[in-house]
Amino acid sequence: MNQTLAIQFEFLVKPKLSSPFSPEWGEWPPAPDRVFQALVATAAETNQDMNVLTALEFPPEILASSASCEKAPLRYVPENFRRTNAYHQGASRYLPTVHPQNPVVTYFWHNIAHDNYEKIVAIAENITHLGRASSLVHVRAVSPDGLAPNWFPDPNGNDALRAPTKGRLSLLQEAFNHHLRSPQASVISYSNSDIKYSNERWKELMVLRPSNGINGRFATRWAERIRSSIMSYMDPNILSIVSGHNSDGSINHRHVAWAAIPNIGHKYSNGSILGLGCWLPHDVTDEECGELWSALTQITATDGECLEYDNNDLKSLQIKSWSRPSKCWGTVTPIALDRWPKKNYPAEKIIADSIQRLGLPRPKSITCSSFSEFQGAIDTTRYETRKRNRQLVHARIEWDELIGGPLLIGAERYFGGGLCRPITE
Repeated sequence: MNQTLAIQFEFLVKPKLSSPFSPEWGEWPPAPDRVFQALVATAAETNQDMNVLTALEFPPEILASSASCEKAPLRYVPENFRRTNAYHQGASRYLPTVHPQNPVVTYFWHNIAHDNYEKIVAIAENITHLGRASSLVHVRAVSPDGLAPNWFPDPNGNDALRAPTKGRLSLLQEAFNHHLRSPQASVISYSNSDIKYSNERWKELMVLRPSNGINGRFATRWAERIRSSIMSYMDPNILSIVSGHNSDGSINHRHVAWAAIPNIGHKYSNGSILGLGCWLPHDVTDEECGELWSALTQITATDGECLEYDNNDLKSLQIKSWSRPSKCWGTVTPIALDRWPKKNYPAEKIIADSIQRLGLPRPKSITCSSFSEFQGAIDTTRYETRKRNRQLVHARIEWDELIGGPLLIGAERYFGGGLCRPITE
């Protein structure tokens, strides 16, 4: 008889879990492959049969609370082995600390044979830590009754987690036998069911990095320039996804939004442009995605400004930074209002109506200002618009429920304006 295996991890300390994609940031929920590798290591240490773990070679469902994590500074730690007697500053490490609302995480694997179930539980109950040795855990098998997972494998999900897939145990054993590091696990898309509302219009962010800092006040101008550059390389048959117009001149509402990602939110930020590119529509085809990326990578310079691929995997140039669910969002580039405010139709109401037209619920509150909540963002008095007769505002927007991004608002949202970022309280 098959049954659902629910393994529950309770962190006894604040976990230090580094994201493999951006090690200065934390990972939450802990990737299922962390759990799988912990099971393999524990089985080996306790001389138990690890072959039963092949029954877990598929992505599990997860029950986990939300969590916050500040960017970790670079630290240097002593190395176990010194290569020379010369001075060495030590090995560089990021040690981000994750602050979950609830330290308990549960993983659900369905249709596990009864014989395997008992053996896997015996292994799991001997796990002492997850990830770093300092991330101590208490592990137990629990009844799945009454527990509702909120993270699910989903091809269209916005979050990527490493998870075991068929053959994972063999790969780990082979790497161990050859004294190699554990090979990278498959990256699986997950979605969080706690997010009732998400702006699913945008699927991905494609950007190039300027070699020098570009003044962020001219974001819309540079968005237009990158648009013109990409159009010159695009296949005419799918040009409408870039231009926004079909071959007969009619409007194509299914098109990219041009992005000029600013450097904001930290003490050294100055609002300069970190990345130029585009937000892809959620229903973009593989062919269109390939053509766009091909065109983007052929651009080496725009108006004398050298552009290059982001080899540093900057957090601000990853879509997760702009799509993370939050109840509170703030603009990093000003919103260009659809119309001029009036006494009985203020800017806050204009923005609320714009948000509802995106298919999102009406915000609980909107606070407008000339300045952004984020350090370094360009204020409205210095920001250049495409049409000079637009009223500009920065805004803090709050909802009663979690809202997923990316969130682009206002009349110039297709040219870098009205870009919002989650605010961490």
